[in-house]
Amino acid sequence: MEISNAVLAYHKANRYDKIFAKKDLLGKKLHVHNVISLAHTIAEFSSYDVDYELLAICAEHHDDGRVDQYNLLGSFMDTVISHNVLSLNRLEHFLLQHGFNKLDPSIKILRDVMLYHGRMWLNDLSKESKPYVEIITAADEFENACSGISYLLKETKTDAKGYIQQNPHIDQKKVSTFVWEHFCKGEKFDKIKHCSTYAEYVLFVATLAINCIKTYHEIAKTAFLQEGYGYSSILEGYHDVFKQTLSPNMAKQAYHILSTMVA
Repeated sequence: MEISNAVLAYHKANRYDKIFAKKDLLGKKLHVHNVISLAHTIAEFSSYDVDYELLAICAEHHDDGRVDQYNLLGSFMDTVISHNVLSLNRLEHFLLQHGFNKLDPSIKILRDVMLYHGRMWLNDLSKESKPYVEIITAADEFENACSGISYLLKETKTDAKGYIQQNPHIDQKKVSTFVWEHFCKGEKFDKIKHCSTYAEYVLFVATLAINCIKTYHEIAKTAFLQEGYGYSSILEGYHDVFKQTLSPNMAKQAYHILSTMVA
């Protein structure tokens, strides 16, 4: 697919290593770096027919709105304002500012990736956009499943998601039957609808891990057994996260389920 001058101009002006250069955004910089690589791996693994250059651009810019979200809120709370919407606003403001008025196919794909990655159910995507949104969604979830051990404990302690603020009287180790059953089966669910405690949020991320293993098999297993984020393996990191955020019995069960999947 021909990539338009508008997309290339936006890409050049918003390189991820520059817009995520602040200290507080370095975690997002690493996230984007990993999603770019994973998007390519997933596209090859699943034999998608996509333009790999455009795919890399979409992967690089899927989370651009996180910059504006952090500047506005000092956190990454999608329940307050969606980073998807902020990403699209950032792109459209740039295009308008620089006189790019034509909505060509590559712009449409980039717009759809920004707006619908992670929430594909909100739109009946075109056949051109759908594979790109599917790949970036998968890469995003895969990366979050691996990197979760680097931020889950921090977010719990700082109330970064606002669960304590929103539900001050709820035991943050409480887990609904719905969330637990979905975790056990590795069936993804909407965290905004179904997570009201940090224990449920942790299991949401762990559910992404199980789903990745079920979908990508040895690729995922290898990733979860690799050293990372100060742990001997991603799997061992989850052991620590479960221990600190779940009840003792549930932590033991959750780790057994995840470790059995990786073995």
